[in-house]
Amino acid sequence: MKRDELSPVKLSIILFLIAGFSGCILSLVYSVTESRIKENERLEEQASIKIIMPAVKSFKQEKDCYLIYNSKKKLIGYIFKTESRGYGGLVKCSVGIDFNGKITGVKVASHKETPGLGSRIEETRKKESEPYFTAQFKDLAKEQVEGVEKITGATVSSKAVIKCVKQAFKKWGQIKESRIKIIRQDSY
Repeated sequence: MKRDELSPVKLSIILFLIAGFSGCILSLVYSVTESRIKENERLEEQASIKIIMPAVKSFKQEKDCYLIYNSKKKLIGYIFKTESRGYGGLVKCSVGIDFNGKITGVKVASHKETPGLGSRIEETRKKESEPYFTAQFKDLAKEQVEGVEKITGATVSSKAVIKCVKQAFKKWGQIKESRIKIIRQDSY
């Protein structure tokens, strides 16, 4: 047996040391960048809120929605976080609905749809500032959502966004109903 050959035990120890060192480096990098990542996520969320409901001056986060206020601190609408199954996985959306039951905006937060097909749900055309598919939802009421033109070749992805919008209207209806109950109780 040659002296320069490494035994399986020595190889295991070397591999263990390399893996341990790599783990320590990764945890160090994560701890250094964690606050920056969270701050960037917060800024991205604020930018999304302004896109979905441009009249926002302040907002308050609740369980699965944001309460949106104008400059006079008056509640003007809600932004709901919803998700639905698309072709490639979950499609997560943020949907803004004002007090009149009209959509103020829809933003696809994340998806795993096929690039070039399903990913067209968030595709922006030249000379347009927002994705053409989600722009169709603006100012629509609950009854009009089914009339949105689906993307050819990406019907499953389109339907996933439509389901997200319907979920938002369902949540909006529940909030509206609970507010009506509170008003009725206060009037007695």
